[in-house]
Amino acid sequence: MILRRLGWTVVVLWFVVTATFAMVVAVPADPMQAMLGPHATPETIQRARAHYCLDAGLVTQYGCWLANVGRGELGESYRTKRPVAAILGDKIWPTVQLALAAIALSLVLGVPLGIAAAIRRGRWPDRAATLIGLVGQSAPPFFVGTLLVYVVAYRWDLFPLSGYGEPGLDRLAHIFLPALTLAALGIAYYARVVRSELGETLGEDYVRTARAKGLTERTVVLRHALRPAAGPLVTMIGLDLGVLLGGAVVVESIFGWPGLGREVLQAILEVDLPVILGVVIVSAIAIALANLVVDLVQLAIDPRLRD
Repeated sequence: MILRRLGWTVVVLWFVVTATFAMVVAVPADPMQAMLGPHATPETIQRARAHYCLDAGLVTQYGCWLANVGRGELGESYRTKRPVAAILGDKIWPTVQLALAAIALSLVLGVPLGIAAAIRRGRWPDRAATLIGLVGQSAPPFFVGTLLVYVVAYRWDLFPLSGYGEPGLDRLAHIFLPALTLAALGIAYYARVVRSELGETLGEDYVRTARAKGLTERTVVLRHALRPAAGPLVTMIGLDLGVLLGGAVVVESIFGWPGLGREVLQAILEVDLPVILGVVIVSAIAIALANLVVDLVQLAIDPRLRD
């Protein structure tokens, strides 16, 4: 089962790399001319084309592309003349921190909200959770982020307006508002999923048996009912993590967070094709690996999937 999952991940990654190569070939422009500038001589352009295998046939170019991607050589940025791999290496860690912080806030706030709504279905906690979920799903990130910047950071002066901050408590202060902006939608969805799944498992026979044994309601919910309901939640976490690792363009731009999202936005505005394609590859790899991890976690928490 694990080997089959690994095999499909490799197939997906190969497809992404191949599709990215097709995008490069389809662009109606000379990338070497764009990289070297308008004053480059034809001889210089030809040498650059030979260096990047662009003077050969499509099959040879494809082989060079696969080899370069395998070595992490994704070309140079048209804008900064830096290697794309170096740019991605500098920007991916801030994005990883932001993605993990957003997932953590979604779990810390969304799961207890969903549990309270499932236990007290039809009462005020359930109605409050439904209202919060509706607001969280309806408010777009640019609105939530702008509102938090104005109210929490500017008017109340509780957190920094923007920036990356220094390692330690200063970094945590800078990351809280952008992470909360990304987590707003996750909190709503996680609460709804937990409420729905937990509401079904609470009516199962093994849960009634656990209650008949005299176990406390907290033990029944957390140890016996919540784990079978965690499957869809784990799937959502994996998908969200993969997408967030590709860069949260709007949120990183609002808060001045130096991650992949802000970098790819600048690349799009200046038509910096190598950086755009590099972010596409990184995003696809992140999503593929996140799905692989989700599959493995699902196998661990649900033995029925191993059959």
